[in-house]
Amino acid sequence: MERKDNSGFTINTGTDLAFALVVFISYFAAFSNGSLFDPFLITVIILLGIAYITNGIYGFAYASRSGTMITKIIYFLLQLILGGLIVYYGKGAGFNSLILLPLVAHTAMLLDQDWMLAANVGIILTFILAVYLYSSRLAIVWASVPLFFAGQVFILIFTQMAVTEQRARLKLENLAAELSEANKHLSEYADRVRELTIIQERNRMAREIHDGLGHYLTTINMQIKAARAILSKDNKKAQGLMENAQNLSSVALVDVRNSVFALRQEPDEMPPLFQRISDMANAASTSNRSIELIIKGEPRPVNAQQDLTLFRAAQETINNANKHSNASSVILTLDYSNPDRIELESVDDGIGSEEINHGFGLLGIQERVRLLNGKTQITTSSGKGFKIKISIPSQNEH
Repeated sequence: MERKDNSGFTINTGTDLAFALVVFISYFAAFSNGSLFDPFLITVIILLGIAYITNGIYGFAYASRSGTMITKIIYFLLQLILGGLIVYYGKGAGFNSLILLPLVAHTAMLLDQDWMLAANVGIILTFILAVYLYSSRLAIVWASVPLFFAGQVFILIFTQMAVTEQRARLKLENLAAELSEANKHLSEYADRVRELTIIQERNRMAREIHDGLGHYLTTINMQIKAARAILSKDNKKAQGLMENAQNLSSVALVDVRNSVFALRQEPDEMPPLFQRISDMANAASTSNRSIELIIKGEPRPVNAQQDLTLFRAAQETINNANKHSNASSVILTLDYSNPDRIELESVDDGIGSEEINHGFGLLGIQERVRLLNGKTQITTSSGKGFKIKISIPSQNEH
């Protein structure tokens, strides 16, 4: 069995056995030398010894578990009284004068440095007082103290070393357990990060496919429909629309390859953002729907994430206008005039809506903008068109 005190020091039954063994040896030596004859005195010493051992085992265990200083003080005071009475009534017979030494080990186990020294002063004073009271001679006291003090110092040093070593071992065991637990949590965290990374990458690819390929397919579909609508009336214009659709399919193929293989060019290797949005707007315009880009302020470089976010947002607004708005006019405004932010606004004159339907495209725009600490504002109502405004802080720029 094991008991643990509040300090974390482990006390096993070996300590209790050692304590009891020292007491029994002292008693055996005292009774075997024939200096004690009075039955009453022998009975008193035996009862004191039983109380001393009982308190030394169970009182010590209770003081260890409670951890309160008052409990420890009461334990040591009681043991000093019992031990002092045993030394006094035993009158130095055999080794009974050493009965107080097991308390020295207990001070190292239960008390901190200052209290331990104070308790050991109390132990040696108790010994001196008991010896003087039964002998009334300072010479006997003087002759007994060096041996007792030497034993006290030896036990104190030895026990303190053992306590320090065991506490250090327990500390290492606790640290090892904490490290193991931390490694477990770290492994779980790494698994969650891995899962989130996979989900994030899936979402990114889904946005890329929707914002890129989805836009081009929608625009190509609108171009083909427009060409078929005027094929019988204006063959030349229909042919131009079909060629435009074919060119868009080539551009879409390149965009898909870049998205899937993550081989997008750096912004400084591509035409400026405003030029690419303008080209996209011109390519998506039809005879029934004009798409225009207005630039405010002096265009300035943006970083790769801003460039992609604004370009995909422009794609999505044009795509939505082609699919849902029935608009005849779409006006995109790319605003560089405020040095603290860059803004993209899209306004159409379509049918609008009473409720904003946050489809995958709009959600993709909002997520991209949020990652740049930007804001997205959407305004629409039935018969009054659709407006979306994106604002991105300039601290994200080069």
